[in-house]
Amino acid sequence: MAFRQQFISRAAATLERPSASPTLNTAEAIVALRHVDVFYGSAHAVADVTFDVPKNRITALIGPSGCGKSTVLRSINRMNDLIPGARVAGEIAYHGVDINQKSVDPVEVRRRIGFPAPQSLSQEHL
Repeated sequence: MAFRQQFISRAAATLERPSASPTLNTAEAIVALRHVDVFYGSAHAVADVTFDVPKNRITALIGPSGCGKSTVLRSINRMNDLIPGARVAGEIAYHGVDINQKSVDPVEVRRRIGFPAPQSLSQEHL
């Protein structure tokens, strides 16, 4: 479990390497995740994920099957709200607004934030 948590934290980064002392600037981020944890019942599926999705940049979540990439994406557009027993902790901000606040309409979040269906990439495609 420790490897999985560490892997997700490192894998959830932009393709460009950050500077030696990275700072998280939410003013330039379209989406900003801060210490996000996802639970399915008592199962801790994703732990302490923090990263930004900068404006006009390509951001990739890369990792092995079952490491939590799709879970993080579902959390960003509140698809986990539809799963009984699912719970998201931490902050997910879209243009500076925490989308997990009760006052934020999850349907409006889904309208504004698309969810790309994950696709497998086999060796043939490389």
